[in-house]
Parts: sequence; structure tokens; C-alpha cells
Amino acid sequence: MATDTQADVQVSLKVVVNKETNKVLFAEAEKDFVDVLCSFLTLPLRTIARLVENESTMGPVTIGSLNSLYRSVAALDNNCLWQQEDKKILLHPRNMAEDFCNSLKLNIDDTQPKIYFVCESISYLCDSICCTSNSYCRCGKPRNQEASLKSSLKGFVNDVATFVITDDLIVMPNSMDYSSFAHLQNSGIKHPCLLKEIIVNVTRKKVLHLHFLLEKKPIIQTPTFLSRSAENNSSIKFKLKLVIRKSDGKFLYAQGDKDFADMVLSFLTFPLGGVVRKLGGNSCVGSIDGLYKSVSGIDENLYFMSKAAKNRLVDPCLFPQLKLSIQILPILDSSELKYLVYHRYIDFGKKSFVHYLKADESVPANASNSNFLSLSGSESPGISDKGIVKGSKMFSVTDDLVVAPSSLFADLNLISSLNISFLDVKEKVVTIGLMECLNILNASLTTTSALSIGLRHLIS
Repeated sequence: MATDTQADVQVSLKVVVNKETNKVLFAEAEKDFVDVLCSFLTLPLRTIARLVENESTMGPVTIGSLNSLYRSVAALDNNCLWQQEDKKILLHPRNMAEDFCNSLKLNIDDTQPKIYFVCESISYLCDSICCTSNSYCRCGKPRNQEASLKSSLKGFVNDVATFVITDDLIVMPNSMDYSSFAHLQNSGIKHPCLLKEIIVNVTRKKVLHLHFLLEKKPIIQTPTFLSRSAENNSSIKFKLKLVIRKSDGKFLYAQGDKDFADMVLSFLTFPLGGVVRKLGGNSCVGSIDGLYKSVSGIDENLYFMSKAAKNRLVDPCLFPQLKLSIQILPILDSSELKYLVYHRYIDFGKKSFVHYLKADESVPANASNSNFLSLSGSESPGISDKGIVKGSKMFSVTDDLVVAPSSLFADLNLISSLNISFLDVKEKVVTIGLMECLNILNASLTTTSALSIGLRHLIS
């Protein structure tokens, strides 16, 4: 989604700094920068892990167990997968809000937008669009015209509003409801002479350097949702064999069936905002929870481009193509997602565009010559109805979420590589549900001991 020219794009930010400590107290920002902050909530976890590992100004940075998880996906033998396309889907997951992010002045998502194919006409005779060019429409014409993803929604927040952003990424409208003087007093500032104002030009790499992901070390704690009966979804159950080091209680790996492996692998596709929502605002990742909570509290009618724009941030769904038999995050009903296809004449030539519309979203004003078409099910790449990994095979998931096929020799090699005596190993069979899955997900964001942290209550 981000182009090569995005590396040179800058957005300005007015920053107030304590002269004595050189600490940023707060910033005043307009739409362009606030949209960038909001877009973090739309990014799939895999995309975030890839961006901060490969493009941070601080060098390679790991996020919990996510980096080792996606490296294990890349290493999975294709014979373990129902279809080779699944690996591409996990390694390059699509952003459900990519049509919103496409229009941002500074778009940090580098995932390439999906290309669709349509026939040259758009009429009631046309039935669907597809992801390949070797098919025919119901109207009899070949689907040989590329249709690019396009949006006229212009990002998330209103372009006439300004916002105040604190050092811990709390975003507030610049209005009478917020007192900058109170914030200064709470920060120990007694006189204006202690302050200086500077203009910062923020680039894509500087955005990826933001302290809420890189500089502040997250605090690992037991999430509060563990005791919430509302999360005790009886339809989500996994039987696991835990292999534990007796001397320190560290989980070496868990062995489970394909559904458990699918569940862990699917973490990579989850949008950050959806994860924070599912964890009840307790992701424990730096300032992300504060960012999510503050965005949730902003009046959608006054400060967002639309209700739909806010919902893509705070209540996101997954594409129908990512549906598994056991699902943690909600999947958008395919009937709720409309593919608006329209033509537009640009540079004296006709070009086709696709725009995603959820049920409560209105048609863009400049989408003329348009028609709603479905995505051809037989030609839309997505997770197989059978899941990601194949059938009866068992899988092992290590403490840092490396997923691999399980066998006697593979497990022996794993124990041997850790240089652990068999006398120091014990096994325990447990059944986990949704709460434990969320606990593993939570721990995966902040630690390379996702199982030991996420399931520790099972052996206490």
C-alpha cells in the first residue's frame, strides 16, 4: 500500500518541549499525523512486526513472539498446508481498512494492494469480479481489465479539526474539553519560560520509531480478562500436551492438533485495534492501550470522516477469506461486504476501481457509473474451508510460538537443542478455551515466552 515515494513524504507536527529536561510534553497535530497514528490500529500484527524489524531507524527490532511466529510460517513445508496460497495470506495479510489507508498522505503500510479484474462494462448483466484475468463475466465479456483499490474517503479524522497528543499517545480534540494548562501543571511546569516550541517534520521511518512500540519496555502482567466469564466461549476448546522444564516451570512446547496450530498462525492476520478490543484494552504494549481508548472516546460525528471510519479503528473485523473453523476475532459476513466497482476517466483514459463498502457505509460521491458486484468465490484467494495446516498431523508450538509439525524425532531434536536432561522434563495434558488463547495472544505481543506467560496459571 505504501509506495517508494512514501519514504520522502513528511507531515509536520508542532511539539512543546520542557527546556530543562528536553522532554516532549505534548504536540499539536492536524489530520495528516493523526491519521497516521490511527492507521496503526488497522495494521495486522504480521505487518507491524515486519515494519519495525526491517525499517526502524533503531535497526532490527522484535515484537514479542511475533517475529519468530512469522519466520516459522515462512519455514513451513508446503506439504503441511492445504494450499500454498495460505502462506502468502499469513505472511502478507490484507488490511481490512486498506481502502481508508490508501488515501493517507503518509501511509506506513507497505503491503501491495489487491488487484481485481473486471470486464469492460459495468451493468446489471455483470455478476462478479475476480482476482484472475482468465475468466468471463456473465455478460459474456472477458474479465481482462485491471481494477485497482481506490477510496475517496480521505482517511479517518476530519480535516478541519486539530488534536492534542500527549507523550504517551493520548489523542484529544483541541477543544474546550481539554485544558493544555492543566496538563502542563500536572507535568510540573510552572512558567511559560520553561517551554519551547518546535516544528518536527515526521517521515515514515520516524513514525516507525515511535516510542510506544520501540522505546518503552512493555510491562508483562496477567490480563484482567482472565476472570471474565463473558470470554468463556465453550465452542473454543483445545486439548494440549504441555512439555515443561521442571527446574524453572518454563514451557518448552505445546503439542496440539491442526485447529490449535491454525489458531496460533492466525494471530498474524489480526488487526491491532481488534486485538486491543478483544483483550479489553489490556494489551500491555507501551502506549497502544491509551491510544486505542482515546480514539474510542472521540466523538465520531464531530471529529471523524464518518462512523465507518471510526469503526474500522476500534471495532475491526477480518475479511471473510480469513475464516477458520475456530475463530477468535469476528469475521465480517460476506453479505455485509459490498464490492463497489466503478469507472473513472483519468488522463483521457478509462480506469476501473474497486471500493469496499460495509453495510452501513454510503457510496462515495464521485463513484459514477458504478455497480455492486460480488467477489467470485471460486477465484478469491482465501483460507481453505479445511483450515491452514493439514488434517491428522500433530503440531508443536514452542514458547516463542514457532509452529512446526510434531513427531518423535522432531521433539527429541528440540529437547536436545535446548540441552535439557529428560529428568528435568515433565508432561501435562490440559484443555484450554478462549481465555487461555487470548492470554497467549496477549503475551505474544510483549514476550518470547508466550506459552509460559499465557498458560502459567495451569501449573501454579
